[in-house]
Amino acid sequence: MEFRDFDGVKVRRPSVERDGLASEEALFRGDFDFDSVHLDGGGHDGVRGGGEITHSLVSDVNLANARLDRLALSDVVFEGVDLSNATIRELTARRAEILGCRAIGLGVSITSASDLYVENARFDYASVDVVRVKSAVVFSGCSFRETVFSGDLSRLTFVDCQFTETEFAATGAVGCDLRGSRLSGVRGLLTLRGAKITSEQAVSLAGIIAAESGLSVIG
Repeated sequence: MEFRDFDGVKVRRPSVERDGLASEEALFRGDFDFDSVHLDGGGHDGVRGGGEITHSLVSDVNLANARLDRLALSDVVFEGVDLSNATIRELTARRAEILGCRAIGLGVSITSASDLYVENARFDYASVDVVRVKSAVVFSGCSFRETVFSGDLSRLTFVDCQFTETEFAATGAVGCDLRGSRLSGVRGLLTLRGAKITSEQAVSLAGIIAAESGLSVIG
């Protein structure tokens, strides 16, 4: 059992035996169910489907413009997958890693997540709704330019991420950790009650917080 540790926040890593995985064509059309396979490459632009993936590696697959009604991940690694302008209506993730993926314009509803780790992914112009987080969810080195974050953001941890013109519409944010990330021109800060930021971030965001509070800052 292996963990990633971020200042005491531990994310359990997926149980994926890469060397022992059988290669299989990445067919995401209709109902699918993949177990203990390596889905490598292939273009599936605009595909429609839904299903489950367990104990598997998914690498360099093009799912741009895909429409997935349901995607259940358990002990899964995504590497270099293109999810640009895709829609995932219901994503459940348990011990999953999403590494170096493109998610520009992605629309996703995370209905349940536990031990989810996302690294170096671009979520620019995306829409991310979080329904339930059961245990640690960490985003590291990700870009969220003009992304809309909604739902319960409690217990999410962001490490060295970039938030530019990001809009927050949180229903909960207790324990959401934004320390170490860069916040520029963000909106909806007052919905992040209970989130963690540094004193330096608080100073740089003071004008935005005042404006959202209805204060007139003069002089």
